[in-house]
Amino acid sequence: MLYVGQRTIDSGLKKRSVARRVIFGPVTIKFVAIALLVVFSFFYYVQSNASTEQYYTISDLQEQKEKAEAVNSQLQVDAERQRALSIIEQKANEKGMEPISQ
Repeated sequence: MLYVGQRTIDSGLKKRSVARRVIFGPVTIKFVAIALLVVFSFFYYVQSNASTEQYYTISDLQEQKEKAEAVNSQLQVDAERQRALSIIEQKANEKGMEPISQ
């Protein structure tokens, strides 16, 4: 419970404003402690959720990267095969070879 009371010091002097002091009781301290616990728990939850979301995003991006590298590797193999076939055909023509007819 929150207590607000008047100050009793210098009670004989005339004052322009009323001086007050705040006293925190045991119930108020418990309420503040619980409120702080709830606030920190909320911030922990938000931070944990954000880091988990980033983990899944990074995981998906790594998977896409691996797929792209596999496709790139296959395309390089196909390009080399085409290049080799054209070189073989060119060398055969230089030597006067002709394709067989079926």
